[in-house]
Amino acid sequence: MGDFLDQAAFVRDALKTDKCRKIMELPRSADEEKRKFLESVFAERIHDDLMGILYLLTAEGRADEITRTLTAFINMGTVYTGRTTAYVVSATDLSEIQIEKLEEALSKKLKKPVDVEIEVDPSLIGGLYISVDGCLIDHTVKKQLSDLKESIKRGILK
Repeated sequence: MGDFLDQAAFVRDALKTDKCRKIMELPRSADEEKRKFLESVFAERIHDDLMGILYLLTAEGRADEITRTLTAFINMGTVYTGRTTAYVVSATDLSEIQIEKLEEALSKKLKKPVDVEIEVDPSLIGGLYISVDGCLIDHTVKKQLSDLKESIKRGILK
């Protein structure tokens, strides 16, 4: 199951790139072109069943649903395997070592394996925002500044 989930994540992430998105957003009349594109990029890299799902969604005019479908499948698969995914938004790129340490810390805290998906948002100024298993952890400079502003407005801070 793990390899299949990894392949689904690989396809989903690849289809989010600008080049792939442009091809997949072509009008419905270009479904055969989309199918050929998917085959040329993924056929030798992923399981035949996963390739079949891509073909089916494309043939049914649902190519725009592929990334959402794969994300839902990945989420269900991680729950089934006892894993969870933490969605992390950082003000800057994180190094591989930082990501590994974050995975270890979250896995220890949650007492189950945690995969981390990283997004960069410079507007956070600094820090991290983490969403995992319905919990939100906001340790960003942007949030701290917002809280400080509210405290000043209410006269709490003297």
